[in-house]
Order: sequence, then structure tokens, then C-alpha cells
Amino acid sequence: MISKGTFRYTSITNENLDLLRKYHEFFKDKLISHEVGYNFEVRENEIEGTIPYANMNNIKTVIFQPLRRNRTANRNWPILVELSKKYGKTQNQLILAWLISKNMLPLTKSETIEHINEYIDVVNLKLDIEDIKKLDEFKLNYVSPKVDWEKTGDGIDVSQLSNVFDEEYDKQQKI
Repeated sequence: MISKGTFRYTSITNENLDLLRKYHEFFKDKLISHEVGYNFEVRENEIEGTIPYANMNNIKTVIFQPLRRNRTANRNWPILVELSKKYGKTQNQLILAWLISKNMLPLTKSETIEHINEYIDVVNLKLDIEDIKKLDEFKLNYVSPKVDWEKTGDGIDVSQLSNVFDEEYDKQQKI
């Protein structure tokens, strides 16, 4: 489709690092983005290397479930509560501003005008470098379930990590 001129660019979703490299080698500068799950708690795509590779190769990172359907804000992590007070913004706004500061494009689901306006207001929110660093360095006493990067059925699909985080985290904290 690209060689015929039907499409000018391509993208890929939920890939592992090896597949992203292969796709990039084949499509070169026609690969403009990749879509991955990434958020405040679930950062396996960064750890695995897909996000750093994309950054080094001018491939835009599009994030699905950046707010984990409001489940992150419901956890009231102390750093988010603290920064929410400091900036006078919601925890969700802080998370979105943090992702944007990392040159990512977060996709949000907005069912109300209030949410749409809240998310639009993020464009005006500039976080201090020190606060971005604090958010970057946030670590949990948590071990992610085994990720099935190769789609063999052995582990959890990377696209589902955000959906199982709460159950897995809570189970580990009771140990």
C-alpha cells in the first residue's frame, strides 16, 4: 500500500523490541509511530526497550490507557497527591503532562465535557524538571507478571498489563 502510494506512513501496535526493529528496518522513515501500553505504574515497554528504541529513531510513541481508566488516580500514590496539590491540577492531568514531557502522545477516553476540558488544559501545564524526574523515578515494590513478548501463550500479553496491575499488585502486597 505504501509502495503504491495508497498510504504514506505506517504504524505498529504492541510489538516487542525485535519486531519493532524489523518493522523499522523494512519501512524506514515510513514508520512514524508505535502504540504501546505505558503509564505511571506499568512501564514494561520502556524497560523492554521499545520506547527508547523509538525515541532514538524518531518514531513517535502513542500511549493507550495512560490513566488506566482512572485506576491510577484512585490509588492516590503520595507523589501524585503531592504534585497535584503543588500544581493545583488533578492526578490525571499530572500523568498526562508527565507523558507529554517525555514526548509521548497519550490517548484518553473522555465521555464528558468536563473530562475533555480537563485533558485539554494539560497543554498549559508545564512540570518542573525536578518533578518530572521524581515521576520518572517512581518505583513500586512490585514484580510484573511474565510478559509473553513472543505471543506463545506463555505469560500475559503486554497489552493486558494495565488491566491486571491492580489485582497483581494487591496480591503481592499481601505476601
